[in-house]
Amino acid sequence: MKVEVKVEELIEPIIKKLGFEIEYVEFAKEGSNNVLRVVIDKIGEKMWVEDCENVSRAIEDIVDKNINQEYVLEVSSPGLERQLKNIKLYKKYTGKEIHVKLFKKLDELKEFNAIIESVDEDENSIVLKMEDNKKIKIALKDIATAYTTYDFNAALKGNTDNVNLNKLNKFNK
Repeated sequence: MKVEVKVEELIEPIIKKLGFEIEYVEFAKEGSNNVLRVVIDKIGEKMWVEDCENVSRAIEDIVDKNINQEYVLEVSSPGLERQLKNIKLYKKYTGKEIHVKLFKKLDELKEFNAIIESVDEDENSIVLKMEDNKKIKIALKDIATAYTTYDFNAALKGNTDNVNLNKLNKFNK
């Protein structure tokens, strides 16, 4: 079993009890360090640095007992533009605008913005609605990176408390 899967299964109940949800867990080699990155989101509320500190303290002992090599534990929020690392996140952000970069071109496109129209867990794929309302189906294995988009212009024009971080204003439904 991959380290990420094992750790996520162990820490998920703790994180849920604290009022958070796991966006994703990854175990990566960065330079000479192993990094266990746990990205969390607060259900229905803003995230604060203290939230990440509290979750880190709550999970560090159980993680230490289950990783038998040196590593750095990093607990963070997903940020404004959230990376979509798994099918669960594509489902969570269905209806939202995302930026997609493919490994190779599809219909002359390699990098573009679109709206997640639907998610097919059985086929591990998504259907995206393009700016011209055309729909395309893409297997997740063909996506190099994807993340939600944030409308910085809208945020700069007014009160950022009233800005939906993933507001779609670019495409019609």
